[in-house]
Amino acid sequence: MKKILLTMVAAVVCVSGAFAQLSMGPKVGLNVSSVTGDGTKYRAGVNVGIFGNYRINRLFAIQPEFLYSMQGAAFDDVTILSQTLKSNYTSHYIDIPVLLKVYPWKGLNVQVGPQFGFCVDDEYKLKVNDEEISSKDLEQYGYDTKARTFDFAIALGLGYEFDFGMTIDARYNFGLTNIYEEGDGKNTMFMLSLGYKFDF
Repeated sequence: MKKILLTMVAAVVCVSGAFAQLSMGPKVGLNVSSVTGDGTKYRAGVNVGIFGNYRINRLFAIQPEFLYSMQGAAFDDVTILSQTLKSNYTSHYIDIPVLLKVYPWKGLNVQVGPQFGFCVDDEYKLKVNDEEISSKDLEQYGYDTKARTFDFAIALGLGYEFDFGMTIDARYNFGLTNIYEEGDGKNTMFMLSLGYKFDF
């Protein structure tokens, strides 16, 4: 019995090792992001970076990524004393998702995993008629308007990998941590990306 088990384990290791494949490549795409809360709207941004894909077997792969991601939100216009207030929020993140990819059919894959985000810059802008005020303008007066540095999110997606190397991903990221110390605003984002993988 022991010999049979050892033989089965050896066979599984050999098959997995024979199939295992590493690929890497660049990717670029469009973000449509917002922040949870009343009066918020979606706004467009970009994402660009690199990914690595370790194909364990025909069914599973692990894919870490290193991305620059432009996020934020737009807000509903507000009219006060006949003056229209327009505002928007822009944030810049370095995102590191680590995805489990499941392949139910050929290159089609379902993606899920944690995403670790690091905010490198952000800015809130308020425009009153033709005059614009930025949160960075308030920093010179001692106001701290910076978002939290770390953001944790869950990524869910669907993708396809073509035989000639091109990849396409559609993904939804929902944040689990508040952007600021006060309030309960969290990042939400739809991503559509194109990539190209090189096998090693």
